[in-house]
Amino acid sequence: MNLNTFGGTIKGGDYGVLIVHGNARMYENVTFDTLVVQGILQAAFCRGRRIVMEGGMLNCSSRLVSDSLAGHGRISAKQCICSRRIDLTGEIKTDHGLYVKTTARVNGLVEAKSLTATDARITGHATIGEYAEADRLEIRPIRTTMFERFGMKGYLKPSSIPRITADNVVLCSTISQKIEAGYVSLHDHTHVEKVIFDDDLRFDRTSSVKLIERRWNEGEYEALQRRAA
Repeated sequence: MNLNTFGGTIKGGDYGVLIVHGNARMYENVTFDTLVVQGILQAAFCRGRRIVMEGGMLNCSSRLVSDSLAGHGRISAKQCICSRRIDLTGEIKTDHGLYVKTTARVNGLVEAKSLTATDARITGHATIGEYAEADRLEIRPIRTTMFERFGMKGYLKPSSIPRITADNVVLCSTISQKIEAGYVSLHDHTHVEKVIFDDDLRFDRTSSVKLIERRWNEGEYEALQRRAA
């Protein structure tokens, strides 16, 4: 069944398309194919195939599980957020882990205890409490005077990820303690305590790395030994 609600309580059931306007509360035993959030939705547990934010706000008091998170708006969860794909403009926050099976594209603010994805690209600001793991991780700031003018202080400070493990890392305006990756590129006042890399490490004049370690593969190590001999 489908439901177009302008507020109140969404009772348990299996919904096709669920459209939320105004202020609504959703019971824990609700599942859906597509959830469209145009208002403010308080959910005990959010589970469905597709979530589309259309300027609304989704607050989940436990876990949020979906195949797709897309659109523009604000999403928060007290427990983990798990999705196959994210393409969001706005804010996504969780007190636990953010797990994305394929691609995570966020233009805005990301806050999580941990971030796991295949390909994570954040344009804006990221605060990750413990670690990030990905094949590719890219963080770039948004260049605008709007944040200072409107007191959006979360976007003004550098992004922060204590530990990063990835194949390819591109960071701008980010603070990190340790990066382990094949390729690392640091720009725009990015500062890292230690980088362990396989193939290439690059950073501009505004960025810094205190400790650098290169991991040689077996063929490269043998070649170095032959040259030293």
